Amino acid sequence: MGILGRFKKEEKPGEGRPDVLSVSELKDFHPYETGLAQTVEELSAEFHQKGCPAPRPCERDQFIALLAGVSALRRTPGIPGPTEDCPDYFTTLPRCASPEAEAECRTHLEKVFGITNRQSLLEFCRKEICCHSQYLDFTGFWENHPPFDMDQLNKDAADFFQAARNFSAQFYPIVGHRGYLAWDICECVGHLRTGYACGILNREELDEMAEHWIAQAQVFENWADFAVSLICGELYWDFRHGAKLPELNQGLELWTRLVRILMEEGTAWGSGMWYKPLDAKQQR
Repeated sequence: MGILGRFKKEEKPGEGRPDVLSVSELKDFHPYETGLAQTVEELSAEFHQKGCPAPRPCERDQFIALLAGVSALRRTPGIPGPTEDCPDYFTTLPRCASPEAEAECRTHLEKVFGITNRQSLLEFCRKEICCHSQYLDFTGFWENHPPFDMDQLNKDAADFFQAARNFSAQFYPIVGHRGYLAWDICECVGHLRTGYACGILNREELDEMAEHWIAQAQVFENWADFAVSLICGELYWDFRHGAKLPELNQGLELWTRLVRILMEEGTAWGSGMWYKPLDAKQQR
């Protein structure tokens, strides 16, 4: 497995913070000048200028559904899409309506993602989706606590790592230590949502696997910050898979449209609904 395919322990809730060091304090910090960061900064300013709704409590199931917001906008065979007569569409976890719909959804998961069961779903998310651990490796080098010795890499691996690190550097002043975490959360929970809908996951498995992402999401102050991290992660995911300008700009335009839909007032993320797990004292 390549160096960018490695996984390491995620940050604990509360440790992922937007604080960044000044450029003068950073090591090997050479951001690519793509123009992408400027567009993302403008989007972030737009969300915050409009005013994020004050967080209001919601149920755990509602929050799981909200974390999978982008997935809910996609057309997934066997799963009903959003309709005007379903105001709680983004806050409910769907189930396939019939055995035929369930089979259609399972066929889609196997054909497109190679997902056939719980284990293959987990492996797909771990290997193909998650990017935040790689971003944390980059911050380690920038902040002078490198997680590994670059001399351990062969030339091709080192060149690719440096290119990925320099691409990510443009987003460091925007997302800080939150990095690409929202991308990991949204896409992984989206697959959990689909797996549960067609019966690949039972309710107990969904709850167990979603708990990790619920905890990780607590590093975000609101959905606006979540959305910005998500878009940065999507751009990195595209870059990692070989996209260059102008394809990266096309991806940015698409995901900006999707996020704006979710951020509309009173809809999904624009509702301000947020779930905070009980701490140990509250559970007593």
